[in-house]
Amino acid sequence: MWATGARKYWVIFKISGQKELEYRFNFFLARLKNVLVMLLLYFVWLALTRKSGRFADYSQMELTTYVFGINILRSVIFGAQSRQVAADINSGMLSAYLTMPINYFSRTFSAELAQRSLYAITALGEVLLFSFLFKVDLLIQRDVAVLVFFTVSVALASALYFLLSYAISLLAFWSREAMGPKFLFDWVTEFASGAYFPLDILSATLFTVLVFLPFASIMYLPMQIYLGRAGMHGALKGISLQCAWIALVGPAVLWVWKRGLKKYTGEGM
Repeated sequence: MWATGARKYWVIFKISGQKELEYRFNFFLARLKNVLVMLLLYFVWLALTRKSGRFADYSQMELTTYVFGINILRSVIFGAQSRQVAADINSGMLSAYLTMPINYFSRTFSAELAQRSLYAITALGEVLLFSFLFKVDLLIQRDVAVLVFFTVSVALASALYFLLSYAISLLAFWSREAMGPKFLFDWVTEFASGAYFPLDILSATLFTVLVFLPFASIMYLPMQIYLGRAGMHGALKGISLQCAWIALVGPAVLWVWKRGLKKYTGEGM
């Protein structure tokens, strides 16, 4: 029985991956945007660290590793499939999925996992290519314990982002303008998660506020663990905080989903 259920989501994973590659120009533009952001940030930090070799207690190698590492994490953690949730609700397509012998949440996550996998492979290629072309010195982490904590943190960050993004998309049950809040959520997440710079270069007060919000656990924490700046205690504390946020957001998403279904009318079908 379990194998049959898993096979259904594996099929969804494969079909979603194939659909992603059907629109090759959109795929290319998405990757081009990420590459441009990565290179822009790289040259900014290169300029800021050119004289002293450091900036805000970060070495040039740590900052460039942060930028190139974020490019990969952005592809592994951020996804766009949850936006389809709002589209399915507004169009009434959700009704069709509700009649199928699948879990809609698991279906959406399987589709997003396919997209993330493709983007992650491409992002790794981008990092290898441009680090070779520009002769970038990257910090290669060899501590097994650090790599284990990093892997766990990335997995939890992926789950946390998906839950938060999914929750925002469920606003479509109450409004057809759910894409507005979703755009704002993505913008805030990019800034507050450390997708552009390490959060601890900000003022102590602002950093203290941001680090206890769920966004800091999405990008900033995994990269701090990888760089070895978190330490074992900091890594355990950060992972515990990620688990706490997931334990809080998960039931909230389920509650919103059940409330939303009571209001859902299937308009557009």
